[in-house]
Amino acid sequence: MDKREYWFWLNNIEGIGNIKIRRLLEFYGDAENIYKAKENELVKIPGLSENDIFNIFDEQNKKIINSKYDKYNKDKVTFVFPWEADYPDKLNELYDKPQILYYIGRIPNKNTKSVAIIGARNCSEYGRKMAKEIAYELSRKSVDIISGLAMGIDSEAHEGAIMAGGTTYAVLAGGVNKCYPASNYNLYVDIIRHGGIISEYPPDTNTVPGMFPLRNRIVSGLADVVVVVEAGAKSGSLITVNHALEQNKTVYAVPGRMVDKMSIGCNRLIAEGAGILTTIDVLFEELGIECLEKEKEEKNNLGLASDEKMLYSLLLDFIPRSLDSIIEETKAPVGVVLTALLGLELKGFIKEISKNFYVRIR
Repeated sequence: MDKREYWFWLNNIEGIGNIKIRRLLEFYGDAENIYKAKENELVKIPGLSENDIFNIFDEQNKKIINSKYDKYNKDKVTFVFPWEADYPDKLNELYDKPQILYYIGRIPNKNTKSVAIIGARNCSEYGRKMAKEIAYELSRKSVDIISGLAMGIDSEAHEGAIMAGGTTYAVLAGGVNKCYPASNYNLYVDIIRHGGIISEYPPDTNTVPGMFPLRNRIVSGLADVVVVVEAGAKSGSLITVNHALEQNKTVYAVPGRMVDKMSIGCNRLIAEGAGILTTIDVLFEELGIECLEKEKEEKNNLGLASDEKMLYSLLLDFIPRSLDSIIEETKAPVGVVLTALLGLELKGFIKEISKNFYVRIR
């Protein structure tokens, strides 16, 4: 057996998860040493049951795992270990890093900046637009987009990156051969073409609810910055935020109206010290990406009528504005404002996300 086979065996022993693997490695230092350990030594490892020790020594288990190793090498599923060059540097910094990563497609390039975009499954139309727009603009600057393939914000983030011709990675709670949710299969296939599907579990592992909190530490771990677009008071996205803070990652939240349930989590994060995401330039600055003057000039030369251009400049990225506040700020007649807003909406520059509330979408 070579070194990879020993590590694959260690990560596929039934009942031996990441915590027990870490304890074994602390004691033995290497997978090969664990493979060759004596039974009377293993009883000294805290947390190992008699059944765990049996599974480590059982010859039948070793044969089954070896056959899996051969099968995966023949299939399109690839796996990488922490000591290998392709293993993401950002994950190697984690105390509870995955001891194996399975993936289909590619694995994130360690020299590329990355942003995790997360949020509610049952998001609003505003949330969908913001997630897609943020991912799109970041991808145009060659920033990797990380998310979890869930419905709602996750899906929109992946799609925004793909629309921009960028790179995006989905971290699954279950195995990489199991698209979850199944309804996202077409997006799953697109992500493989434009990045990769990643998991710490064997490829055919079914997804169960308890896996999601563990998955979330990888989502935040792969990112330089975490952006929460929409989140309810008890959103699972807040678990990812907690992981991000433990990992010393910067967290930004998209603000929302206090009457929107899906904005409660984001507004609370901002109140507790998260960065407030008011324009995409905030992320460019955080990542050290320069916004080219040429692009700024292009934004100012959109072929709009003067009234439309005036109103468009008032609508800050990601911040909805009410009709009343627009009229008050411009001091323009109501008819002029309504005509200009309709023109901007028909041209695809803004969207009325609720009655008389408008937001810029490009």
